[in-house]
Amino acid sequence: MVARPGRMQSATTAGELDPSLHDRWELKYFATGSRWMENVQVIPQGGFKNRDGMRDVGAVDAAASRLFPFDASDGSSYDLVFKPLGCAIWGETAELDTLVTGLATEMLATFTVAQQLDTMLLFHTDLKPQRIKILAPNNWEIDDVPFVGIPTYDYGGVYTNGVSAVWEIEFAGLNGTTSFFVLTVSNQDTLSIDYTDDMLLMAARVQDAVLDLPNVAPGITVVSSSGDATGSKVKITFDGAGNEGDGWAVSGRVINKADAAVLAFKVTPGVEPGEDLISATKGWPHCGAFYSQRLLIGGFKSLPNAWMFSKVGDYFNYDKRFAEANGPTLVPMDVSGGERIERIVPNRNLLIFTTQAEYWLAERALSKTTAPNHVQSSRHGARRGVPIAENEGAALFLHSDGDVLGENRYTDVEGNFVATDISLLAPHLVSHVKDQAVRRATNSTSGNLLAMIQDNGAARLVTILREQEVTAFTRMTTAGTPIAVSVNGRNEMSWLVDRPDARRLERFENGLLLDAAISFAYGVPTKTIAGLARFNGRDVWAIGDDDVFGPFHVAAGAITLPVGVMAVTVGTWAPPVVQTLPLPRTVGPNIVLKRRARIHSVILSVLDTTSIAIGVNGKAPVDIDLLRYGAVADLPELQAPFTGDLKLRGLTGYHDDPYVTVTQTRPGRMTVRSITIEAAL
Repeated sequence: MVARPGRMQSATTAGELDPSLHDRWELKYFATGSRWMENVQVIPQGGFKNRDGMRDVGAVDAAASRLFPFDASDGSSYDLVFKPLGCAIWGETAELDTLVTGLATEMLATFTVAQQLDTMLLFHTDLKPQRIKILAPNNWEIDDVPFVGIPTYDYGGVYTNGVSAVWEIEFAGLNGTTSFFVLTVSNQDTLSIDYTDDMLLMAARVQDAVLDLPNVAPGITVVSSSGDATGSKVKITFDGAGNEGDGWAVSGRVINKADAAVLAFKVTPGVEPGEDLISATKGWPHCGAFYSQRLLIGGFKSLPNAWMFSKVGDYFNYDKRFAEANGPTLVPMDVSGGERIERIVPNRNLLIFTTQAEYWLAERALSKTTAPNHVQSSRHGARRGVPIAENEGAALFLHSDGDVLGENRYTDVEGNFVATDISLLAPHLVSHVKDQAVRRATNSTSGNLLAMIQDNGAARLVTILREQEVTAFTRMTTAGTPIAVSVNGRNEMSWLVDRPDARRLERFENGLLLDAAISFAYGVPTKTIAGLARFNGRDVWAIGDDDVFGPFHVAAGAITLPVGVMAVTVGTWAPPVVQTLPLPRTVGPNIVLKRRARIHSVILSVLDTTSIAIGVNGKAPVDIDLLRYGAVADLPELQAPFTGDLKLRGLTGYHDDPYVTVTQTRPGRMTVRSITIEAAL
């Protein structure tokens, strides 16, 4: 028999490609891409399989719309479900507690969180930051974040609440005719000052010397502490515009007398005029992060391009009177007008995402005494309200329009963080994304899985293994509308899904074949499965004792199986669908032949598969019988998988653009290693 050549596709690691690429046969990723990929997960080693099913956890409030993980200090993990003015805490199987928050309906889409150990902070520019704490698995509490020492800021008003810094200088052992000394004011030395016992004259000399310093603005006054010429002290008051605040340090030294000293000490701390940086009047921070034993907050409503960090080890203390390197400070960014800070993200270096650009701090350590160096890595901007997800050391973010997935990663080649568009090959699958989360690989044959939800409720799954150039976008559909997604500390991907009966919390479960799945166990074989009222009027499938039954139309909250089972899982089902790209029509250098064609043979290499269907040449998919001669006939369906090549010959029909559809007509496991296509072109 003469061998018949075919085109093999043994990998789908490029995922679904944009329709504009369907004729790009020369494209590097064409051989590993697909026309359509739905309800499958790409295997990084090549091929694809069913996506995980969704295990039902329970019903949530109909208005619940945000989902965040909470990982406590004892290693336990929880899912926090937020609704207007409320939050429900969910454990592995049930709701444990509820809280009343200040998050109004209009805040839910854009509020952010920062979580560490047993505390989570809630941020929104119109909400005084709140703190959620776990006391026990079923005992949680919420209160306002107890900020201390919020700094004042000059917002341009007329303020009368400023306090001038006052320092007192004492002269000990100086000779009134032969002694000279120097004052140091915030690291600037005065010229030599001639000492005199007359404190009125001494005050005038000190005032002239200090006013001559480049870092001191006009307006300071120096007077005798005693009010007359007697005594040994003078008092410096840092009055005048430009001298506000407490940022002064004064010291002195005698030049020509070893047994004399000039002593300086602060009498009154300075307070800059202005109003509290954050308040009910001026608004609150938009985001925050725990980093280097400090709490960083930024994106203030009235000062959106600034951020500040707390005192080391004292997360809520922002008192600027701590003058050492471990003290707190406010950091206004040197950015264009209208640029707001959206997220502060701990990474290799601290990352700051704004509405227009991405920045990183060149210095990893934060210090009050050293101004942070903001280095711009790109100018895309991040979409408000969409979390920044971490993947393999990179930060995944949605561009400000929500239509591009970017990856911000440090490269040694550039010596910089570089933002790469990783949705370039599938832009049609990324549109106005509102939520995202990354689940780490669950086994040695899986990659990290990114889930995204768009404003219209469409969900996407992206298998990512960047070191192996795997970035595969696929579609996800289910009998409902995904609302929110997150990944908790148990590496479980949790979803809020609007089902016809209620809005529910569900989780991906490896190996599960159904969605909205609930399970029952019985002591004796049972045919009638009750407790399904939530599925009334809908079609479901049942998997009992490893056999697949269905579909059933649920009525009166029950279905009847053809045989009794000891254990059964009931749920809805969304079939996987994969369609191959067009066949290359090249017949010579730069020569193509386009005409109606026919795929006449398909060879599928499958692994551990119990259900698969094939459609070609525009025809409806047909289920393939996997039972082979010699196989054990009385095993349950899911215990008798097929591994090997499935050869389909003599396929009929012509089509302008023939392709192969791989899908299922009933639930079952399906893993496709490769597809070989033989066609008459």
